[in-house]
Amino acid sequence: MQNGKDKPPSYMRYGKLLILLGLAVALALLVSIKNPFFIVQYKLGDVARENLRAPADFTVPGTDVTVKKGEVIVREGERINADHLGKIWAYSNLERGDFFIVKKFLAVFILLFLLIAILYEFSEKNIKKFYLSKRDLLFCTVFTVFCVLLVKCFYLIFETYVQSHLEDLFYIIPVFVFAMVVRIVLFSEIAIIFSAFYAAALAFSFENSLRVFLYTFAGSVLGAYFSGKCENRNSILKAGLYSGFIMCLFIIANDIFTGRSVGNIPLRVFFVLVNGIAGSFIVLGLLPVIESIFDYTTDIKLLELANLEHPLLGDMMLNAPGTYHHSIVVGSLSKAAAEAIGAHPLLTRVASYYHDIGKLKMPRYYIENRVAGDDAHSGITPSMSSLIIMSHVKEGVELAKEYRLGSKLTNIIKEHHGTSLTSFFYSKAKQQEDPSLHVIEEKDFRYPGPRPQTKEAGIIMLADAVEAASRVLDDPTPKRIETHVQRIIENIFLDSQLDECELTLKDLYAIQRSFINILIGIFHHRIEYPERTQNGGTDKKLPKTDEDRSKADHERDRGITGLFKASG
Repeated sequence: MQNGKDKPPSYMRYGKLLILLGLAVALALLVSIKNPFFIVQYKLGDVARENLRAPADFTVPGTDVTVKKGEVIVREGERINADHLGKIWAYSNLERGDFFIVKKFLAVFILLFLLIAILYEFSEKNIKKFYLSKRDLLFCTVFTVFCVLLVKCFYLIFETYVQSHLEDLFYIIPVFVFAMVVRIVLFSEIAIIFSAFYAAALAFSFENSLRVFLYTFAGSVLGAYFSGKCENRNSILKAGLYSGFIMCLFIIANDIFTGRSVGNIPLRVFFVLVNGIAGSFIVLGLLPVIESIFDYTTDIKLLELANLEHPLLGDMMLNAPGTYHHSIVVGSLSKAAAEAIGAHPLLTRVASYYHDIGKLKMPRYYIENRVAGDDAHSGITPSMSSLIIMSHVKEGVELAKEYRLGSKLTNIIKEHHGTSLTSFFYSKAKQQEDPSLHVIEEKDFRYPGPRPQTKEAGIIMLADAVEAASRVLDDPTPKRIETHVQRIIENIFLDSQLDECELTLKDLYAIQRSFINILIGIFHHRIEYPERTQNGGTDKKLPKTDEDRSKADHERDRGITGLFKASG
């Protein structure tokens, strides 16, 4: 099942397969390349930091000693003696000569390609929300290679200059960044699947280390979990910090289980905490770049667009105040509906603010911006009026691209009317129709579409229609509001406008209830307060002096009121 989408055509599958193939090739190259400047540095009496095995047969210069392929040169924790030093020196020269091993590259390529192909195919077929467009897959590929390269560069630097704490310094490398960014930009399902692949690639880079795989995968899942709801930039900092704290427990448990020295635990814990905090800042720096290059609209960008001081919203407030007020109310309705059905409340609210920005081009042609007595449609034909009204979708898309609102908002602007009918002008045109001259066709009075493709776009279509129609309600009692909302939603549903989005009948009922609750709050009846007299009540007779003073005040107020009337 592919997120409710139809099966992509074969050329799309071949395109995705080529991207996955390129990903496996790039990572296999990174894994297979060794540091040409790396020399294992030990002095007599040092303790070995890790097991060293001979990658091939070699002879120790000046001796008759031959070390066979796979033989352990020195074991972790063993004290270095003169024989060890000779073998290590020969081993270091051998490693420097093997900058790139073709057999290792081919083996790693096959392993990585099989792993990502199996994970991707299984997820696409069995995980409901797992759907990657070509752009999404390209982003995941580029970002995976970037993050593995980043880790590799950090480690090569440490390997060259700080060998004494090489194993400890691995924990300061920001490996959690990958899953945090993927989760913020895409979805949790994608973050988990690619985190498993990313962790495997790093494990291959570090001599097939199970410790590296578990540490990277667990930390990535935690980072993705805590960065799931980015309501502000502090959420990302907290995600990094929380992930670091929990991974400290992982490090302590792992060191105890493997019998490593507990003396280095405080240093490693410190490095993991620094890793979490530094990783958060790296994420904050990467997000604007990713948004710009790949045209993504993250929650961070949505929060920036939600600022009512945005130039488009400021222009709307001044030049199309009726549309501005309508958009704010639609935002409230959409947000409540999205929360009721588990959609994206922030996206629906922000998209509602911008869904009618196209009306800025000709605001006086829309009834909510009309000044009393000014009818811009008088004197033009219904078909021309319909074209003007429908043009706000096209104009809105152009403004969205000009102001770089992102593809999510642009698509919602394009879809929020679907292929619905401009019924007022269609009815007016039918009344004026002369069949002998011209036949009025309904398709000429319908928006060009497309219909809503997502839950969020469907919600905004419903909220837009309900809010606009609610302005003409006479005596909006709760029962009338309920009947009104139900009728609007039923008409849109029967017009097949919601056929291409994922809204179910259960969702529609929840949306209807949320709309009704909001509108009842907007149209609630206020208490009519009685006018009060002096000394606290109508049942008390005023003293003569107070009565005379009250009459004098009343006469003065009448004069002031008359002055305002005269000046008005």
